[in-house]
Amino acid sequence: MATARRKTAGTRNGAAAEDESRHWTSALRFDVYEENSGRHRWRLTTSDGRDLATSCESYATRDEAQRAAGENRH
Repeated sequence: MATARRKTAGTRNGAAAEDESRHWTSALRFDVYEENSGRHRWRLTTSDGRDLATSCESYATRDEAQRAAGENRH
């Protein structure tokens, strides 16, 4: 029985693919920060400082932003 091979865009060597996947396996954390307007947002970052996601909504208090971030942890 023949196995299907998936085509990938461009050429990649194994080291480059491994390096890219390492970013997704590093530790993730939610940070809550205050904007210049005084409102708060959350962001999901990797241990090397890359932003993966940010809240599209701002919150009046830090506690509200932390609660919203907690809802996205599951």
